[in-house]
Amino acid sequence: MTTTHDAVIVGAGPAGSTAACVLARKGANVLLLDKAPFPRDKLCAGLLTWKSVDVLERVYGDSAEGLLASGVFNAASPGYRIRFRGRTLAAGELFYPFHFTKRRVFDKHLLDQAVKAGADVRAGCPVSAVDPATGLVRLADGRKFTGRHVIGADGVASVVRRACPFSSASWREGMGGGMEFYLPRSDARLSGAVHEDLLADSPTVYAGFLRAGYGWVFPHRDVLAIGIGGHSVRHGKEFRKKFREFLAFLGLPPELADTARGHGLPYGNYLTRPWHGRTLLAGDAAGLVETLFGEGIYYALRSGELAGEAVAGALTRGADPTVLYGQGLRRDILPELVWSRKLRRVLYASQSWGFLPLLCFVRGGGRLLGEMVHGIRSYRLLLRRAKGPA
Repeated sequence: MTTTHDAVIVGAGPAGSTAACVLARKGANVLLLDKAPFPRDKLCAGLLTWKSVDVLERVYGDSAEGLLASGVFNAASPGYRIRFRGRTLAAGELFYPFHFTKRRVFDKHLLDQAVKAGADVRAGCPVSAVDPATGLVRLADGRKFTGRHVIGADGVASVVRRACPFSSASWREGMGGGMEFYLPRSDARLSGAVHEDLLADSPTVYAGFLRAGYGWVFPHRDVLAIGIGGHSVRHGKEFRKKFREFLAFLGLPPELADTARGHGLPYGNYLTRPWHGRTLLAGDAAGLVETLFGEGIYYALRSGELAGEAVAGALTRGADPTVLYGQGLRRDILPELVWSRKLRRVLYASQSWGFLPLLCFVRGGGRLLGEMVHGIRSYRLLLRRAKGPA
């Protein structure tokens, strides 16, 4: 027997849970599926910008203060530092702090909100096949569900996307990747002669270690997220070697690189029309990740919100969800991905000339660059996008 729902959403990360929350609150019959039982770990540096918190406030009614008090956010820092290897290019404080979260906690919080909104959540239920034209979704155990609409939010290795007629070669060509591990801030190795950034309470990103990528140290309350990532097709074979070099620069044992976990990251292979048949794709499944710093949480949240609103428009007034979704993507997401990729190409290509091009860009932009990262300004020529916090 096949059960029919208004929407079947595959993947209960930030994109899927947000779409489910939007739809369930509008009275839709929503089934949200995920292959993993929750809470589950997800490799991610866990940094959230102002634009991410803006979506959380709008969709979930959350505030940064409330999320910090509840432990969903575990730290906040208005400070930042950008380095080219050992040279500081910029440092200071921004108008709004970065917030840090562990995805095990953050994703469970969003999923709980979707449940409270009325979504039917089935965790630990891997999807084996999807027919994007008919909306048929088959689970690994043989159960079948049909959605009047399907939203694929099942990550970079999306089963839903692979069921659609998108070019797998183009997807692979634009893939990025990263390696990361978490080091407890109480670790004895941090009491030795380590780099000052490991003891700081503000995040640092590092250029100059990968030709098309960067390294990072992000301070959570109890751990440091330390990683390196970039364009994997061009430089994937260098990751482990370069990560060891990066760790040695930080004063940490290079062999810690061997404990790191790797993960794929969309890094310029975003789909400009991420839909087929009854199916919309959101978040990493559609490659909607910012293509300079690799920020993904905001684009997952916002595309999930847009996908949910588009399907709601189809259910309530017979609108074409691809038209609504496309309008939202072209307004809020795709321009940022296009222009961040243009900027990435220029900055990474210029690294062969040393740190001066990046230094001129960072110092020339001043506070406007901070507003760009947080989403107040666009990657397109730093044009104003939003009012932002007072």
